[in-house]
Amino acid sequence: MSVLDVLRDAGAEFLTAASRKDIATVVARAVARLAERRDGPAVFADLFPPTRTPPTAAVRRGALVLDRDTADRPDLSVALEVLASQATFALERVRLTEEIMERHHDRLNTLVEQTSDVILIIDDDDRIRYASPSARVLLGTSALSGASLVDLVDSSERRQAGYLLRYARSIDPRAVAGGSRADWTLRADDGRTVRVEVSCRDLRTDESIRGVVVTLRDVTNQRRLEHELTRRLFRDALTGLPNRLFFDERVSEAIAADLDVTGVLLIDLDNFRAINEALGRETGDAVLQAVAKRLGDAAEDCLIARVGGNEFAVLAANVSGVEIVDELAARLIDAFATPILDSADMLSCTASIGVATTMNAGTAEELLRHADLALDSAKATGRGNWRRYDPATSTAVGYRLELRTALRQALQDDALMVEYQPIIALGTGHTAGFEALVRWRHPTRGVLSPGEFIDIAEESGLITPIGDWVLATAIRDALEWPRTASNTYPYISINVSVQQFRSTGFVDTVLRLLTETGLPPARLVLEITESLLLRDDDKVWNDLKRLRQWGIRMAIDDFGTGYSALGYLRQVPLDIVKLDRIFISTMATSTRQRELVRGIVQLTRTLGLTVVAEGIETERQRAISMSIGCGYGQGFLFARPMSHEDAVAWTRRPNAE
Repeated sequence: MSVLDVLRDAGAEFLTAASRKDIATVVARAVARLAERRDGPAVFADLFPPTRTPPTAAVRRGALVLDRDTADRPDLSVALEVLASQATFALERVRLTEEIMERHHDRLNTLVEQTSDVILIIDDDDRIRYASPSARVLLGTSALSGASLVDLVDSSERRQAGYLLRYARSIDPRAVAGGSRADWTLRADDGRTVRVEVSCRDLRTDESIRGVVVTLRDVTNQRRLEHELTRRLFRDALTGLPNRLFFDERVSEAIAADLDVTGVLLIDLDNFRAINEALGRETGDAVLQAVAKRLGDAAEDCLIARVGGNEFAVLAANVSGVEIVDELAARLIDAFATPILDSADMLSCTASIGVATTMNAGTAEELLRHADLALDSAKATGRGNWRRYDPATSTAVGYRLELRTALRQALQDDALMVEYQPIIALGTGHTAGFEALVRWRHPTRGVLSPGEFIDIAEESGLITPIGDWVLATAIRDALEWPRTASNTYPYISINVSVQQFRSTGFVDTVLRLLTETGLPPARLVLEITESLLLRDDDKVWNDLKRLRQWGIRMAIDDFGTGYSALGYLRQVPLDIVKLDRIFISTMATSTRQRELVRGIVQLTRTLGLTVVAEGIETERQRAISMSIGCGYGQGFLFARPMSHEDAVAWTRRPNAE
């Protein structure tokens, strides 16, 4: 139950509380629900007047006396303030009502002058016979005798006000207790608008009253606080859109209405993480705001929410058919076809969308789960696609979710291993080094390659601990590789993800491992991707320089597949460029491609960089790579990835010199 629901329920119970003990019970129940305490109420047994000292372990919050843990919680500060205000007003009302019931008119006049609540007594025609002096503060005048109470209410609420007064005169006291309360908007004599909480009590049979007692309590500020609390609870601060809590409630309401088909579309921004890492959080926030606006334009008749960091959701409630939801999904995909930010960089951001409808789901939980499965299916097919939930394909999506859970366990169970693929000097055939490649020994699916789980590791945030483990394992294994006949040791080349490189203390971890193991820094190569270099980030550049100052070499992996800009090669502290296998595979059939790669290789060599051709599988590819100037190569032509023990044996081969 939400904080707002707890406060509203407490407010309703305060209106019918007949004693101090009743009020204390309401407070105790409300605080316990707010604090989600299951070991008893988080409020002491009674309310304590300001003149009394609370227990030693207690803290006073207005009219409340709370245990210290609850009183000090910042997330409950606004709610406790509202609850204390409600309890204070309830205490005043109870004291006043008790005096009314005791028929002491003189005492009544004294008390009503001291309370901030307005006490009215009205006749059967709803005209005011008595108004307490506090009416002057609330309504700007206390000269209300003979005035129609209903006429003081805002015109839009007069009908409901008349109904409430008639209801209060019901002969069934249980009906009165359950229904004679409401909120009204009143116009004060000086033109102000005030919001009041109204409670009515039929005392026409009391000879000293002979009318309906109406209590008006000014809740203008309280309702403003509640509105702010609602905004915080249900709105995303960055985009102004509803959040997941609000969205899930509306999905439940739409399904409960059961009028027609209801659809949910979950939208995940494909390359948002790269944008955030490369261009900074400020640009990332601007992208999220632009996406929110674009979704609003494309689905203006639907509820749109931000339900996660880079995830949005759309509710198409009670539409005429599934095809309407499908058309909306296609329209949303089209909305991402043009750049998100209209700047000099023309920044683009694609999205994957998962769609589910009530044709396959009977509850809100089931509908949202199906949409999530559909989103996983869409992401598995590549960027910029949408998929509707299909029970026939849910097994494949479930497999991906199962891998995500099992991968975390694999890290704990030492189910990962590292294999090594030789890097060969093309001119001599000698082994220069090995690239470390992680594998997963899955208990039922056998050995899985990185392509089958690395993207899942990135999505789940496991890529950094996995990368650190590979780093430590490969450095220790490299120590056991023997010296070759040419009196040199092969180096170890290790891939480093953007997340891992940017993680706190990465450089210190690398240097610590080298110090602990004694591996010479010159035998370590760290492979990074171009996306790490997109942003002018002083920390990244300083870390790169610091690593190279220690003698560690840096390589750009898969060069040519990302944001390739040859200008980086002149600026970045690098040693090695690894050409992506797509270049190598196409050079044998395309003269134009071969000349393009030749130009890249000549530039890199001019800058003093070493070039490694990846993915060499044939002798022709090897010959062409050599002819354009690549000094080193890697691929199945030479060897497949092998275990540490096989790498030791490989190093001892004569041609490994």
